Amino acid sequence: CAVGEGGNAAARPGSASKPMMRVVPLFETLNDLNNAPVIMERLLRLPAYTGRIGGRVETMVGYSDSAKDAGRLAACWAQYRCQEALAKVAKDIGGIELTFFHGKGGTVGRGGSPAVYRAVLSHPPNTIDGRFRVTEQGEMITQNFGHESIAQRTLDVYTAAVLREKHHTTTMPKPEWRAAMDAISDVSCGHYRHIVREDPSFVPYFRAVTPELQLSALNVGSRPAKRNPKGGVESLRAIPWIFAWSQTRCHLPAWLGVNKGLGLEEYQATLHDMYEGWPWFRELVELIAMILAKADSTIVENYDRQLIPGSSHSQKDDLFSLGERVRAELQDTQRTVLRISGQHDLNMGNEVLKRELEVRSPYLDSLNVLQAEVMRRLQNGEYESEEERNLLQDCLLITINGVAAGLKNSG
Repeated sequence: CAVGEGGNAAARPGSASKPMMRVVPLFETLNDLNNAPVIMERLLRLPAYTGRIGGRVETMVGYSDSAKDAGRLAACWAQYRCQEALAKVAKDIGGIELTFFHGKGGTVGRGGSPAVYRAVLSHPPNTIDGRFRVTEQGEMITQNFGHESIAQRTLDVYTAAVLREKHHTTTMPKPEWRAAMDAISDVSCGHYRHIVREDPSFVPYFRAVTPELQLSALNVGSRPAKRNPKGGVESLRAIPWIFAWSQTRCHLPAWLGVNKGLGLEEYQATLHDMYEGWPWFRELVELIAMILAKADSTIVENYDRQLIPGSSHSQKDDLFSLGERVRAELQDTQRTVLRISGQHDLNMGNEVLKRELEVRSPYLDSLNVLQAEVMRRLQNGEYESEEERNLLQDCLLITINGVAAGLKNSG
């Protein structure tokens, strides 16, 4: 989906050069985002390159892999700073029209936001300027473009937001807000990576209590679930990484590390000030709150009890212990977000979301209980024939589709 124009220009009339294929540099991991300004400045100072692009360049910011690499808070802040710095590079060089291509998915963990209008207006200052390009993937294509009137409405919202941003005074973050974000993103990233990368129980836990292993055997995606079938979490594509956690109602990638960052005592007053005065930060907190409202530690615990295996008591105890820490941190994060926002519930005053969750939860709860049991039976070989196994596989697929449909933004 694109609003405005971006990319490389065609060859000028009478020019001997051939039209250039639109080349879009992509920056998606934390290191990529941090190094993007230096890389793009070197590229844009190459006469051989700038002479062929007609003064127009498009740069893609990856939301999915940066969040999987560093956690939600650190990735969001790195994306913000990256866009600011790249806009400054283009301005300093001069004669460069920069368009950002936002590589987002439907989930909050992959950069998605149901509040498109507010999300566009909360982007860093001077980074849109009438040009906005974004991906639409998975079930979000059907949800936003599956019917002519809905598609028109979606494009109306994008167009209105981009036009408003053009004439909208964007809030510039104060120096103390930047210092707070630097500190909390570092703490958040460190905690996230400690759990995901360094805890030896994490990968076995992830594979035991989510349908990650089953996803690769089911027809629920357009690409292989892993870039390297023998690798760990780092080789898993962002879509199944997010999708697997959303199925268990844990939504871990969207909030892990948030509590450690936002919980820093020395920044509590500053964080309240940021929430009240900085639309970007407010939107970030409210998106995390929306996912936390959909999470359910009781459902997560049932998956743990049904599915955690163990060839020895010590291994089983390690996985149970990690599950308990994950559920405790989920609850701590919910309380921290409420404290920062000053709200009384995680719906953030959104009565529509509150009513939707009240209506959908009984159906989702039933599907989750059924899914956990089916996964356990398939995992432990609790079936008497190949026909029964196939029926269980079909049942698992139905529950996966049902949970995804009930959550609405799981892709």
